[in-house]
Amino acid sequence: MWYRLIAIVFLTVVSSNIFAQKVSGSVLDEKNKEPVPYANIWMKGTLQGIMTDPNGHFTISHPKNDTLCVSSVGYLQQEIPIKMNTDNQLIILLKEEVEKIREITVKPEIPRAKVLFNEIQKHKKENRERIRQVNDYKTLENTTVYVAVDSTSRINRVIDNMEEVTVRIDHQQLRFSPIYLSEKAEQITNDSIQMVYQKKDGIFPRLNQAFETLILNNVVVDLNFYKDQVFILDRGFISPISNSAMLYYNLYLNDSVMVDSTKFFDFSFAPKNKYNQLFSGHFTIEDGSFALTSIDVYISKDANLNFVNGFEGHVVYKKMDDNAWFYNEQKVGINLALTLNKDSVSTYSSKRIKNVSKGNWLINRSTHYSTSERLNGIRAGAWKNQPEFASEKLDADTYSSVDKLKEQKVVKGIDKVGGMVLTSYVNEGKIDIGPVFDIYSTNTIEGSRFSIPLRTSEQMFKNFSVGGFLGYGTKSEELKYGVNMTFQPLETDKFLFRARYSNDYILVSQDKYLRFIKNNPNNRGTGNFIAIFTSRERNPYLKEEESFEFRMEYNAPNDTHFEVAPYLLASTSTPGVHFIRNNVEYSHYKNYGLFFNLRFVFGQHYDKYYFDRVYYVNPTPVVNLNCDIGQTLLPGHSMKNAGLYCQFHGAIQGRINMGQVFMNYIFNAGYLFGKAPYDLLDQPVGSMSLGYAKDRYNLLQFASFAHNLYTNTHLHFNGGGIILNKIPLIRKLKLREIVSFKCHYGKLGDSYKGVFDLPDYYSNDDKPPYTEIGFGVTNIFKILRVEYVHQFDNTYRNRNFTDNSGIRFRAEMSF
Repeated sequence: MWYRLIAIVFLTVVSSNIFAQKVSGSVLDEKNKEPVPYANIWMKGTLQGIMTDPNGHFTISHPKNDTLCVSSVGYLQQEIPIKMNTDNQLIILLKEEVEKIREITVKPEIPRAKVLFNEIQKHKKENRERIRQVNDYKTLENTTVYVAVDSTSRINRVIDNMEEVTVRIDHQQLRFSPIYLSEKAEQITNDSIQMVYQKKDGIFPRLNQAFETLILNNVVVDLNFYKDQVFILDRGFISPISNSAMLYYNLYLNDSVMVDSTKFFDFSFAPKNKYNQLFSGHFTIEDGSFALTSIDVYISKDANLNFVNGFEGHVVYKKMDDNAWFYNEQKVGINLALTLNKDSVSTYSSKRIKNVSKGNWLINRSTHYSTSERLNGIRAGAWKNQPEFASEKLDADTYSSVDKLKEQKVVKGIDKVGGMVLTSYVNEGKIDIGPVFDIYSTNTIEGSRFSIPLRTSEQMFKNFSVGGFLGYGTKSEELKYGVNMTFQPLETDKFLFRARYSNDYILVSQDKYLRFIKNNPNNRGTGNFIAIFTSRERNPYLKEEESFEFRMEYNAPNDTHFEVAPYLLASTSTPGVHFIRNNVEYSHYKNYGLFFNLRFVFGQHYDKYYFDRVYYVNPTPVVNLNCDIGQTLLPGHSMKNAGLYCQFHGAIQGRINMGQVFMNYIFNAGYLFGKAPYDLLDQPVGSMSLGYAKDRYNLLQFASFAHNLYTNTHLHFNGGGIILNKIPLIRKLKLREIVSFKCHYGKLGDSYKGVFDLPDYYSNDDKPPYTEIGFGVTNIFKILRVEYVHQFDNTYRNRNFTDNSGIRFRAEMSF
């Protein structure tokens, strides 16, 4: 394979010299002492020359008393006198040419570059298909996450035995604590992927899954530059060989070299606008096939990704027996930090990822590929020791450091807080406390409501959990309570059985379908801490409800979730909610019903927390279809006289990536017909607070509309800094433009036969849709979103159930 051989280039034939000698050495980067591969080496005054190999090594013949010249793109040229009888290995240090990298002032062959780029496009489909046709191979993947630690700082006060739980990394002054380690081997055959070996560990057990999903899975493993976009951290980066690359990149042909009688062309590229989220770097193609043989990409600091100090991607291909090119290795590295490191590194330099300050997170993932049949007879756990996989190995001492760190009190505390954010539960050994949003809420009936929600944790029972809550209202001075149970009969969550009983106050305008599209829905408010403490009014629209539900769930391995739940509800009126029919007020009524849910996730990755699957918003949509069939029984009436009701409801949520810009969306629609109480109607949930709610309306009051035929749309655009990143001074703040659009449209048709009269506080007279539009910024102090929300039209302005406009806040972290 060519990349493992010394690349010898003869630019002309030179006559033999019996007195010629050989000189060997290495070419290194002066700053970090790393090898400089494919540097040009030649004898001054001649055309005799070679290139360094991937490790920066070279050997060249020279006559007596010659001068050796060394150059590489991005470095200053060096001249080294060679004395006769030199036996020592030369160490040549190249100094980075910062300004030339920034401004690309080398003399490129622009017209030739365009001609070759067109050839790349002509052959791209063929080369891409030839890679896809390799369907029998093996991969070995290593992932490491380290955090830089200053061993002289106050961290020693909270972390014991610093030397035992940290490691040294080459060329770094700081020590590093391992956060997450993973080794994985996979066998791919005919497009089926089988994981044959895995070993992983991390210091935050409750966060490992989310860390893998939200960070590691988005730091792309499959750097497929034959696609038009490469998605990294939820952003689409234009590939430098995409069809539209010349619109975004300046492309330069640096050189052509001969390796084993084959010519290769070396290109460099840089964004035309350095503030756009694009790559810079270089790649090599083979003459004739015009296939990629290697590519290195970097993300400039000017691209302004939040928390990202540096990113580098490296892909090397190898030639197969049929002369097609397939992957040999892929490497990804990322430097994450809360603050931007201060340095003088050039805009397009790869070295930003090496510039580490205390507190930085270094994430590295390497994937090595092999088509060797010899590995079939070797245990997958031993592949890392085979010559086919020349990868770095994680030693036992590093895993031991992780085990020791997990026992530190401060680490356990961080793990608990992080687990609470993700699951809404705080683990206290054999007991989980939560959902945490249910601990405190307010309403007009109970005043300040305090609850103690608990359940048994996985540490007590792996396949069974029992829990409940006890709530107390300071105004009503009464206790409310509930119990629940979950049972998983098998080792997997293929089948789940849940039972729940409660006697509590329930919001009439609560969206019962929200739990299918939101990870941790809050049953008592907006689920927003800012909203809890800034509410202008307490919600008066609650009914007292005694409920029992038995739920049976089936989870297919990847794509489908099915749920059926018979239920019984006994509702009682309150001062704010009355049940009146034909001028007769009923103090209570009952509902009997059967609820169905069918969810499609199209193979989307999920995280499993105890018995719950969590799907995060990404380009793969999640679709939910629901059906609720039931009867309403009034006091003094018999069941045979009670009419049926049926409600169909569908929802879809996901993300659409548009390069630097992305849009999150939620659509739902439904239809309720038959004899049903009004609390089953769709009631767009409002927020009477300064807290911004993504999945609710921000200018409506608690109860505004009630419809049986309805649709709701929630769109959230994030500009990725496409405008703000181009404004001097402002761009240093790493702000992101956001635009939101929300729309509710519905009507109350004749197919709905109301069991009770509709209360006067609902406004159903106007037919136009209710719409909100918002403009704002996020990433303020990296954690805050501020948005100005305004009614889109004048239909519902100056009504007693809406605000015309307002400023809303939300805690939000994004790249």
